[in-house]
Amino acid sequence: MKMAYLGDGLKRQSNPVKLVLAAAAFLFMPMVAMAQQPAAPPLPMEEPAAPAPEAAPAAADAAGAEASEKAKVADAFSIVNVWTEGDFVAKGTLILMIIMFAGSIYIAVTKAVDQFILMGHMKKIPSFWDANTLDEGLDTLGRNNAFRSVAEGAIAQANSAQAGLGARISRSDRMSHQVGIELERINGRLSGGMAFLATVGAICPFVGLFGTVWGIVNALIRITASGDASIEKVAGPVGEALIMTAIGLAVAVPAVIFYNLLGRRNKNISDAARHFAYDVDKLMASSAKA
Repeated sequence: MKMAYLGDGLKRQSNPVKLVLAAAAFLFMPMVAMAQQPAAPPLPMEEPAAPAPEAAPAAADAAGAEASEKAKVADAFSIVNVWTEGDFVAKGTLILMIIMFAGSIYIAVTKAVDQFILMGHMKKIPSFWDANTLDEGLDTLGRNNAFRSVAEGAIAQANSAQAGLGARISRSDRMSHQVGIELERINGRLSGGMAFLATVGAICPFVGLFGTVWGIVNALIRITASGDASIEKVAGPVGEALIMTAIGLAVAVPAVIFYNLLGRRNKNISDAARHFAYDVDKLMASSAKA
């Protein structure tokens, strides 16, 4: 019985130890498992970005080089470069087209002003026919009116006395002839400068084309002499030559436009002058018969 008792005592004494050992094992098992797990591979490190201070100068240099190339191309295709690089034929052609352009602008401005004045004179014609006498009608036209000369010429021939061979011409014929002379003077005033505009519009493109052909020939001669037929060597001289054609067209197109616009207004004024001259001629002829 004692042995049984002692055995039970030993069992009771060993239970707390087992519990402590089991608790310790339970606590340390996760730590052991974590220690046995393989270590995770390290994350790959990102490559360092290029330093901004070094990239900025490179981009700035590239932009500067591109801008410089564009500036060189623009200079190569400029009129100044054509003048500096061209020979006496190219310079003479360029001067001729500049003179044509300046003359076209001058004639267009002066003709527009003159037409404005003549149209103001033309508006006074109805008041001439509303007058009761020739003197009153001339006063309504004004002293500087271009159409006044038509009536004054007819009146002068009606009041003149011819001797000799001139007396054989009837007074009405002399009045008609004088009216025609005054009408031609008005038409001559209207047509002044129009031939220049027509000439510029007709020949200036061919003058520019001549400059282009001459420039291309000289460019090909220089390229052949240098032995370098790359696109850089060919594009510049050929582009400079083509500028001459562009200048010729730029001068000719405004001249043609001015010629058409001014010619249309000239026709209106000329028609009014012709009708006025015809009516004055009939008026003076009827007065002479009376």
